Amino acid sequence: MTAPHHGLRLRRGWVLASALLLAACGSSSTPIGEPPPRNDSLDDLLGDAVAQTRARGCDFLESAYCLFPWPNDFFTVADASTDTGRRVDLPLAAMPRNLAGLPLRPDEWNRNDGFSPGQLMVTYVPGLDPAVSGIGNVTDIEASLADDAPILVIDADTGERHPIWVEIDASETAQTLCDLPSSVFGTAGLVAGELGVDDALANLDAVIAGLGDGCTLTLQPILAALGETLHDTLAPNNALKIDPPALLMRPAQNFRDGHRYIVALRGLKTADGDRIEAPAAFRVFRDNHVSAIDEVNARRAHMEDLFARLQQHGVARDELYMAWDFTVASTRNLAGRMLHMRDTALAQLGDAAPAFEITEVVDFAEGESIRRVYGRYTVPNFLTIPDGICDNLLPPVSELVDYCAQLESLGELLGGNDLPLLGDLLGTAADATGLLIELGQLPLSRLYYADGGSGANELPTVNPLQPTQSFDFQCEIPRTAVGSFDDADTWLRPATPTLYGHGLLGSKGEVGGGSTRRLRDQNFMHCAIDWVGMASRDVPSVLTFLLDMSFFPTLPDRAQQGMVNWHVLTRLIKHPDGLASDPAFQTADGRPVFDATEVVYDGNSQGGIMGGVVVATSTEITRGSLGVPGANYSTLLRRSVDFDAYGALLYASYPNSFDQSFILSFIQMLWDRGETNGYVNHLRRPDAFTALGHPTPNHEAILNVAFGDHQVADVTPEVMSRSFDGAVHLPGTEPGRHTSVNPFALIRPAVDGESGTVMVIWDIGPLNPDNEDNPGTGQPPATNVPPREGRDPHSDPRAEVAGGIQREAFLRKNRYLNVCGDRPCFARGYVPADVASGARGNLAPFVNALQDAQARPGGRVALTAIAADPDRDELAFLWEAIDGGDCIAGIDDAQAARTELTLTDTCANRDVVLRVTVSDGRGGSARETTRVTVRSSD
Repeated sequence: MTAPHHGLRLRRGWVLASALLLAACGSSSTPIGEPPPRNDSLDDLLGDAVAQTRARGCDFLESAYCLFPWPNDFFTVADASTDTGRRVDLPLAAMPRNLAGLPLRPDEWNRNDGFSPGQLMVTYVPGLDPAVSGIGNVTDIEASLADDAPILVIDADTGERHPIWVEIDASETAQTLCDLPSSVFGTAGLVAGELGVDDALANLDAVIAGLGDGCTLTLQPILAALGETLHDTLAPNNALKIDPPALLMRPAQNFRDGHRYIVALRGLKTADGDRIEAPAAFRVFRDNHVSAIDEVNARRAHMEDLFARLQQHGVARDELYMAWDFTVASTRNLAGRMLHMRDTALAQLGDAAPAFEITEVVDFAEGESIRRVYGRYTVPNFLTIPDGICDNLLPPVSELVDYCAQLESLGELLGGNDLPLLGDLLGTAADATGLLIELGQLPLSRLYYADGGSGANELPTVNPLQPTQSFDFQCEIPRTAVGSFDDADTWLRPATPTLYGHGLLGSKGEVGGGSTRRLRDQNFMHCAIDWVGMASRDVPSVLTFLLDMSFFPTLPDRAQQGMVNWHVLTRLIKHPDGLASDPAFQTADGRPVFDATEVVYDGNSQGGIMGGVVVATSTEITRGSLGVPGANYSTLLRRSVDFDAYGALLYASYPNSFDQSFILSFIQMLWDRGETNGYVNHLRRPDAFTALGHPTPNHEAILNVAFGDHQVADVTPEVMSRSFDGAVHLPGTEPGRHTSVNPFALIRPAVDGESGTVMVIWDIGPLNPDNEDNPGTGQPPATNVPPREGRDPHSDPRAEVAGGIQREAFLRKNRYLNVCGDRPCFARGYVPADVASGARGNLAPFVNALQDAQARPGGRVALTAIAADPDRDELAFLWEAIDGGDCIAGIDDAQAARTELTLTDTCANRDVVLRVTVSDGRGGSARETTRVTVRSSD
């Protein structure tokens, strides 16, 4: 039988690559070490694995799964046109198939010139016991740097060890066909509950359970045997095959763009302490067995190079169980599309502001916002199909209006939540009538490439058929910014404009909820848009690619359009002919209610995860607040309760355990283009972007992390911090609270007053079920499963007053303010007993008196003091004038945190300086001043 074209091309590529490597190493100052003496052939043990290489393009090193070990330069080819000199080249025949038998199409992935900088490494080692083998898990990442580490990753060029952690997949999400009725029934139940017909399914519980039990007893052994037979013949890794858990290796710090890494496994043991023998396909190289197999001999020089490099760095050849290498994608391949789109969009604007219109203005008599402004603005369109029929196409049927209204209502319903319930989302989709309506939200939209988008370096262009799109925005003008929109003589304290990124599959409506309250209290004006690619309107798209991951590329493509939208919105806010020019954002006499000098970013959850891209690629924002963030999604998903229901669809579609682990690693290669993981190495110092011809300033961010977060695993912001060399507030937790051997290892301590990036951990305390308001939260599991004990602290850091003061100082005053002293930072009213009793001493409070204000003679000015105490002491306030006191007619209540100042009629063109003192009653106090500039009424 003739081998497929891909297999031939791959083999020839390895022959050429191996010859070049051999020649290069032969001329090096550190020549390749001598291989051991020739041993007898193992060809009779390699036949089946090599047959799969020839038939499907599998790597024969690990026969348990076609694409193991992963990631792997075996699945790349030489390509002189790319920055790495390689390009991913996965054959369709090697790809996982869903339950319907459809293969995951790798076309878009094959445009990558390497793998993800946060790539999950996956393989299988039968009988492995990590603890007996001495392998470090997530609680001891420094173990991977030890001289005798059983599993290690090194930079192939420098030999530098890279920190990782290792775990055996504990998710238990693999399914058989016997599990399928239960999975489908569970999803149907979510939809039925939303539609109010769940009673109709109630009586089916026992029936479904009985079907599953009966199937397991009778059919499952037959199906499993059939799966193994197909695996050995026509269909390896089919949906019927029952695989054990995979071995997962994760970088604790992102790999460097464009670098090549070697993964080495050695001295692995079973639970009984027996050493595990390496696979024959690896021993043929390690022990230098003769072979008559072309594919084996073509790879020898490459493997000898790996052995030599490992030996140079203390890894003995004869100890190895397995070794392979992979190349990380270049900065151009990861970020080049986004940066090109950003520059194209801003160049089209030139010196002009984006076109916009105000569609609605709503004023409030109370609350943190005094005014809410709705509007639409125009953005260059890089998508093949407009963002959604609700925004950019004429309704083809009258029912479309109802569908769009449902999506909008859903967005408003979810405005204060981070995660829409799957039942809500499926219910909305189920209510939509007409195939054409639903197609408007399915994953048909991709980036537009003039030449089709097949090349590794081809860049998106503006779609000539529809060069622009319009998107809705919502802005919240804080009450602290202005006294009235009707009184021309009102006081004014121009707010700091802020972009707000919403939570998972949410909407812009979240901007008016509790997530922004602490900053609006301190005079930040938040503006938000739906996050194209991961907003509530994208749910039909998400559901579709969970069933067939070939559709996944639509998510990162649309997310990149979403990033462009943010950059254009920033320009709309900063430009004098933008929002500041509209009466909706002005006092009655035409003064803008916000200061467009500087725009900052604030986002939570998904807004913290994807917001890192906005910050990293912005030319006009230099500081951001990333609330409960993380990188990357391939790590987050299985560690998040958010993914339980969504994952059920993925796992039902791809029930094979190895398929699931591979897919979650695989999709990260594209997700990098639209989430922080692909940009985190350059978030602070984007010199590499500038070197590519995309000038980008430096940035800094504050990361607010919830210890034990049920939705965003708190190990993922630690990876971020190591990747961009950020700092962390220490101590991050109380002694014994963190399960790591060395909590926050390899992250430098934060210093009060510094201006650089910092991570702050907020802890609501250990489990305390007797406290109804705060039952505490458990420690994060040491495996890839979500935390579930106690309260989910996900939303608590953003609610802390002290955290708000800290973020204000970071965003507006360019400094890290340590509001927790020499203790961890606590949230939701929790403090340890020794703090509550005073045994650990007293820490002074913190206060912010907001920015300077403008007023007219005889006018009134609102005064606001935002204060917090680390010991949770009750605070006393005192306002007093320290300059210009003769201009003050009176202060309503000088001992209130919020009060009003009345100016005299005769005072003009003067500054009044006020000081607020906050005292905790135990000798601790803090002071801050604010200024009121009194200008003539002429």
